[in-house]
Amino acid sequence: MRALLAVAVAAAVAAAAAAPARAATPGRVTIIGDSVLTAVEWNATPLAILEHGIPNLDLEIGVCRKLVGESCPYEGGRVPTLVDLVTGLGGEIGQTVVVEVGYNDDASTFPQAVEQSIETLLNAGVTRILWVNMHVWQQQYVQMNADLEAAAQAHPQLSIVDWASYSANRYSWFQGDGVHLVYDGAVAMATLLNQAILQALAPPPPPVRVVVSSPRLPVARVGRAFAVHLGASGGSAPYRWRADTAFPRGVHLLANGTIEGRPRVAGTFTLRVQATDADGHVGTQTIRLVVGKASRMAGWALRTRPPRTP
Repeated sequence: MRALLAVAVAAAVAAAAAAPARAATPGRVTIIGDSVLTAVEWNATPLAILEHGIPNLDLEIGVCRKLVGESCPYEGGRVPTLVDLVTGLGGEIGQTVVVEVGYNDDASTFPQAVEQSIETLLNAGVTRILWVNMHVWQQQYVQMNADLEAAAQAHPQLSIVDWASYSANRYSWFQGDGVHLVYDGAVAMATLLNQAILQALAPPPPPVRVVVSSPRLPVARVGRAFAVHLGASGGSAPYRWRADTAFPRGVHLLANGTIEGRPRVAGTFTLRVQATDADGHVGTQTIRLVVGKASRMAGWALRTRPPRTP
């Protein structure tokens, strides 16, 4: 009987993993936390800081919450684990989920618990996971934070909210256990989470477009010195320049955007130039350079100039 039950459970888990993701609630942010976040939820000012600018925020905070398995007992009961909670929320879960859970989980099985939690969240239709790492008060949290970093490398939907760095050496933020927060710590945690959520919800910036200005180039003359400087806008200075087409003989483009030289041949030349900004964004532009023949009047004046008298 137990063997049959184990097979049935395994089949159910496999079916859940293979099932298509459900539709989470667009625009909603769900925060799933343990007792660390009670200091934020139960104090008006930290709670107001957390909620600022986030109109559809759902707090799911439970003392002694674990990621998987069975949460530890508290006041005669056990709150749902993250996996159970997500399954129970169904379509009420937000597309963006903040996770602040893990202190109650076994460090030896933490990577597997994280992986199962991520799978459950994605299957519920969550598109963005912000996972709060741990204040390093005990040595085990160093490895557990490294496990979270590894999970973020494997899952593009997962980003780390770096509470470990933000709270480093801030001993006054914590109760004696180095985990739970006093009032100042609650304000700090609320501030960090609010910033992380707003940044995640912000629309992506428009792509940087480097625009090469194409001034009306002066007419160059064969054999005469010529110089003109190109400009660019958009992106971040300085810009590096290069030619995408061959320039007429005797003329070249410098890396600073200056076209200079002494043209050797006349004609109208269509040139393509490229500017790359400090961050690697590229802009291109086609310009026209007209090179006229050498002036006959200038040569005639030189030939007919009378000799100077002694």
